[in-house]
Amino acid sequence: MAIKAAPKTDSRLAARCAALASFGAAVVHFAVVPAHWQEWALSGAFFAALALLQLIWARVVLVRTTLPVLAAGIVLNVGAIALWALTRTAGAPFGPHAGQAEVVQGADLAALLMQIYVVMGAGWIWYRGLQGQPVSGLASAAVLLGAVGVVTLASTVGVVSGQRHGHHHGPAEADSGHHATNAEHADDHHGGDQHDHGHDPAPAVPLNVGPAAPEHAAPLDGGAGAPEPPLAPAIEHAPAAPAQPLHDHSSHEH
Repeated sequence: MAIKAAPKTDSRLAARCAALASFGAAVVHFAVVPAHWQEWALSGAFFAALALLQLIWARVVLVRTTLPVLAAGIVLNVGAIALWALTRTAGAPFGPHAGQAEVVQGADLAALLMQIYVVMGAGWIWYRGLQGQPVSGLASAAVLLGAVGVVTLASTVGVVSGQRHGHHHGPAEADSGHHATNAEHADDHHGGDQHDHGHDPAPAVPLNVGPAAPEHAAPLDGGAGAPEPPLAPAIEHAPAAPAQPLHDHSSHEH
């Protein structure tokens, strides 16, 4: 027969709070599944499985508050916390982003907070015993009301952040992306220069085209060496038309 905590003890209160926290962590992990799935299917499947296990544990710990159930909850959430710390410091050990530390986001902190509380609640029950110490109904209601508010707020923040959650990595990847962006800008700049050079306007043609004046006349032998002013170009006259003979009327007889 399953051993359950007494309904009006601090152990039972801790079990309820731990169940609420596990439920909230599961909601956040379900919210980040699509983003992780698009980047790597195995990562998306991992978060879906983790969320499902946390959801199942939240139900089971209320029905069967036994030592094996508590141990399973502690191991599951401690493992999730350790994996989160590894991916945010040294990077994932394998996968498309192996060795690249991820940036901490709101969804991460929300899930982390609730997973820590699951470990604390389960550990408290283990330490105090399944029966625990009696607690008044008013104190139990106040604690539960506060736990519901905290879990609701954390879950909401986690879900909103999880909708735009992605693998934003540390300085190494940021620098590579920055260099790639600079290279693209340089390519665009060179492409624009080539485009401009390919459409250079035609050189302007001077309007006043006339006979070029001689640069300098050669100095005379006896002169002082100063160049004489340039000679004006000779004006060519068109040959005059031959005169037409006048009609002689005297040669005609009247």
